[in-house]
Amino acid sequence: MKHIYAMAGVAVLVTGLAGCSSMPKSQTTKDLETAPQYTQEEKDAMTEEEKVALYNESMSTQKQKVVCRREKPLGSHISKTVCRTRDEIELDRELAKESLRNSGRGERPQGPGN
Repeated sequence: MKHIYAMAGVAVLVTGLAGCSSMPKSQTTKDLETAPQYTQEEKDAMTEEEKVALYNESMSTQKQKVVCRREKPLGSHISKTVCRTRDEIELDRELAKESLRNSGRGERPQGPGN
C-alpha cells in the first residue's frame, strides 16, 4: 500500500515538472496525463490490486508496469506484498548477479545507493 502512495507522489511530481514548456514530455508523463482522475473517496475505496491495475493500464511500456507479489522477509514467517516496477526487478536481479560474482573477491556491488 505504501508503494502505491509513493508511486502516486512520484506521479504528481513528474506531472508538476512536466508543466515546464521548455522540457520535452516523456512517455510516462504523457501516459499519466491521459490517465483517468479519481476523487480521494474513490481511491480509498479501491483495493491495492485495483490501484495497481489502473496504474498499469495507464503505462505504455512493460518496464514501467508494476508487479506485486507476496514475499517473506528474511527472518520472518509473515509474508507481505511487495510491489515494484519491472525495471526495479531487473536492476535488483543484475545487482544480485554482480554481488555473487564479486563475493569471492571481497568487492561490493556498485548500485544506485553506493
